[in-house]
Amino acid sequence: MDVTVAHYRLLDRLGQGGLGEVFRARDTKVGRTVALKLPPPGLLDDPATRQRFLADASAAAALSHPNLATLFDVGEHNGRWYLAYEYVTGETLRQQIAGRPMHPRHALETAIQVADALAEAHSRGVLHTDLRPENIIVSAKGSAKLMDIGMGAWTRGGATRARIAADSAGGAVATSVAAYMSPEQIIGGKVDARTDIFSLGVIVYEMLTGRTPFGASTAADTVVNVTARMPAPSSGAVAELPREVDATIARALAKDLASRQQSAVTFAAELRSIAAMFDVRSGDNVQSNLLPLDDDASGAGKWWALAAVLGAAGVGLWFWLR
Repeated sequence: MDVTVAHYRLLDRLGQGGLGEVFRARDTKVGRTVALKLPPPGLLDDPATRQRFLADASAAAALSHPNLATLFDVGEHNGRWYLAYEYVTGETLRQQIAGRPMHPRHALETAIQVADALAEAHSRGVLHTDLRPENIIVSAKGSAKLMDIGMGAWTRGGATRARIAADSAGGAVATSVAAYMSPEQIIGGKVDARTDIFSLGVIVYEMLTGRTPFGASTAADTVVNVTARMPAPSSGAVAELPREVDATIARALAKDLASRQQSAVTFAAELRSIAAMFDVRSGDNVQSNLLPLDDDASGAGKWWALAAVLGAAGVGLWFWLR
């Protein structure tokens, strides 16, 4: 493939993503590989639309976090707009779930990383609003990367969400999008950071149980589930899960904004507490980048790790009591 877009040499086509065609490309200025995303032609012809797009891209490009895919550059070449993102390898979370429960510890750790990424974005006033397993990539080492942060209004999923908000019955739109929408998105209400918390709660439930909490055979039925029903507790599907996970997920999935966790920081703290409880109860010695173990000959490392686990549980309990 001998094609260039501005100073990016296209290497191969990766597929059709939420923001348009995606190519693996070489940035010839700095010598790095990027994921080059090309929005559909004509999308930004209107000056007002283009201004909003560039404002969102500028806010997204200002973010920096280990669990966010970095937006390096946005520009226009020969009438075609492009976004140059950090090139991330691995599986999508959708591929990892694959319709079955994930290992609880891996699921919790992935959720914590995504919550941390959301906390950083929210602290700078940037929302995702199209959070789904397709938009999270997990590396072979277990590092999660949240894609397209701040650009939810411009993705295909964002367009579908807008159609659902305009027609609450859902029409013929994909249930795969409706299942992750918050109640306020469905009715076309005001969204804020707690909207992303709801969508992450849906994802956590799905990772732990292998199924979405509100999914149905049609978008219309899914919409009813999201707005009017609560799912069965996730701990009922996975015996080794601490029961405390049910209260945390139920708060994230609350229909009323005021009843949810009020920040991604709080959600992450509760998830860390649950992960600590799981480690203590299961005796899990799997290496974790959240609680690294440094075993020594005297066994002191294990005692320090246990103290860290119990400390995390205490912090999570404090947040829960608040």
